[in-house]
Amino acid sequence: MDAMQQLALASGIAVAGGLLGAAVAAIRQHRAQDRDMQQLAQGVASGRVTARAFLPGSSPPIAMLAQHIETLQDERDRHEMQRRLQSADMVRLMNQADGAIRARDRFLAAISHDLRQPLQSMELALDRLQRHAPHDQARDVVQLQDGVRIVTGIVDELSLLSRLDAGTPRARSEECPLQHVFEHVLAAHAEIVRAAGVTVHAHSGGLAVFSDPGMLTDLLTRLLDNAIRANSRGGRVLLAARRHGTRIRIEVRDGGIGIASIHQPRVFDEFFQVGNPERDHRKGFGLGLAIVSRLAAVLGTRVELRSQLHAGSCFWLSLPQASVLQRPPRAVLLDADDSHREALAAMLQAWGYAVDADSSLDAACARIENGRATIDAVLCATANEDDPACKLLRIAAHRQPQALRILLCSTPHPALLELAARHDAKLLSRPPPPSKLRSLLSQRAPPALRGAA
Repeated sequence: MDAMQQLALASGIAVAGGLLGAAVAAIRQHRAQDRDMQQLAQGVASGRVTARAFLPGSSPPIAMLAQHIETLQDERDRHEMQRRLQSADMVRLMNQADGAIRARDRFLAAISHDLRQPLQSMELALDRLQRHAPHDQARDVVQLQDGVRIVTGIVDELSLLSRLDAGTPRARSEECPLQHVFEHVLAAHAEIVRAAGVTVHAHSGGLAVFSDPGMLTDLLTRLLDNAIRANSRGGRVLLAARRHGTRIRIEVRDGGIGIASIHQPRVFDEFFQVGNPERDHRKGFGLGLAIVSRLAAVLGTRVELRSQLHAGSCFWLSLPQASVLQRPPRAVLLDADDSHREALAAMLQAWGYAVDADSSLDAACARIENGRATIDAVLCATANEDDPACKLLRIAAHRQPQALRILLCSTPHPALLELAARHDAKLLSRPPPPSKLRSLLSQRAPPALRGAA
């Protein structure tokens, strides 16, 4: 073998050795990457990836990926902790709010009961005193009578507000021609309109709604009273109705000073008044619009506001048109407690709902799963997040996604709040406050439900 052949052989062996070494190195690297990827996958599956667990000799891309995943997990843990803290704070605030509402209702009920009789006695005594009072004391007696009337008015308004929040007055819906309602409202304001020097225009359009005529008249009376007070002498107020899809929209417009945008979120709060810092009782007590908001909730609607400073205000509400043939809304109620179930079912029926009330989870689930009828609301009473009754929410979310889902619990806590959020449900205390429940139902009601929320 000559020198050239030996050189070629040596070169071939060197090349083959290099290729073999490269192949071995590639195989080792591939195995190392497989090992690192398996370790990374196990860490992701367990919910915890630690970049420090990867040796310095690990693949740089995999080590970098592990570091990014660890960073994301730290962020996830931080957000999870924040969410749990916020859930706990929300439950605490809900419990405080419910306690405050119950205390306020008890206080208002006590005031209306304990003060009404003494005030009536004072009115009778002052009436007798006025008939026999000397001429120089007659003015003082009149001032006393005015003061008693003011206090009586405040007590009456607070009593009505308390009863509306407690759900005591229930709407009795019927066909309600708006022409008749508008006539009653205008007749009640005839003297006030003349004294204020404003002009009121009413246009019913010959329309009729399906609602409680007495409550609707009271609601519009208060809105019109508010519009007249907002106007200056010579101003105009419009009370009108028009079709809006399958519903009727009733509007009360005024050309008064308007309401600044910063004040609009609070106009329906109790005792809130714009432009009355001196608390002049002749401008009202700041309870009218708060009562309007509660009356609207009982009627299954809500009052909206559009206003601009120095450009007047428009309050409106929407009600079902009486001439439209409509099906009653349907609700499924699951509650193992007979008294709670019967009371809540009776309240929903008074609001116009067809209620399927069950104590059995299987029966309630069957009503939703058969799919023969559209369900508009699902109410589920539960004791804790592990209660089998929660299965009803899961089935409703899958088979009746359009239905409003409400979770009822005696003691709200973070786990139940998270459960409700997972199923896009609302959490209410048990028994639910009627005003809150009616407000929820009215916000999610189908547009063509006759006389219901």
